[in-house]
Amino acid sequence: MLAGLLVRGLIILIFISGSVVVSYYITRLTAFLIPIARISDIFLWSGTVVLSAILLMGTAYYYVYHGFGSQADIIRRNPAAGKRVVLTFDDGPSDLYTPQILKILAEKKVKATFFLVGKHVERYPDLTRQIADEGHEVGNHTYGHITVPNSAPSQLAGEIVRTNLLILQHAGVYPQFLRPPRGLYDMRMRRIAMLLGQVLVLWSLSSQDWHPRATTEGVIRRVLDRASSGDILLFHDSGSLYSSEGSSRRATVEALGPIIDGLREKGYEIVALEEFIAFSEVG
Repeated sequence: MLAGLLVRGLIILIFISGSVVVSYYITRLTAFLIPIARISDIFLWSGTVVLSAILLMGTAYYYVYHGFGSQADIIRRNPAAGKRVVLTFDDGPSDLYTPQILKILAEKKVKATFFLVGKHVERYPDLTRQIADEGHEVGNHTYGHITVPNSAPSQLAGEIVRTNLLILQHAGVYPQFLRPPRGLYDMRMRRIAMLLGQVLVLWSLSSQDWHPRATTEGVIRRVLDRASSGDILLFHDSGSLYSSEGSSRRATVEALGPIIDGLREKGYEIVALEEFIAFSEVG
């Protein structure tokens, strides 16, 4: 376990060091091409810090939304599905927001996929059963919403297996789908998913309803303005992982109905994830 942590730490250190070196020489070249004596030193170091941060964030964004190398085992979207999209909800169930979301989905006759956190399944077994009984798909989102790359192998495997068993116990179905918290995964998680017969599913468009300053109008606008054919849309039906008292998901609840209506007006069909990935040429 210690060796694994040291290796991952070394990889992170090399990655950060590399971004700093690249940023340093880019800012140095810029200062050389546009020489301003009084601010050149300040620009050199502040520019290095800012550019390094941008490179790291940009790489992290690309990693979550596109990945590196061949990743046929990870589903982010499916252009082959045509004008079809999928609604997914992470971090639940929640006794406050999940029932409201289920009511809206029932009224709109929409099936969604809920990626459940194991400790919430334990706390709200009846809601877990309700989600499955109403025809929605249930996925695994680990037991404690862990950061996968930082977890020990035994912890990672335990989190996934424990949540699978809890979902099977309380929902009566084995979760076909597995989603890493925050979209952060590694090869160990990919191998575990394969061994357990599960499919890793991320997303192609986040509603950003998790943001503390998220508004109903902002969530609606972001989804309807950016949705495209074959998208997997990300929402959240619980906020208790971000705050001890639970962050509000009021914007999610209020935006959901208008988003469903808006997507349909634009000609999109909202389908279940299993049906969605059944189309060929998944990408």
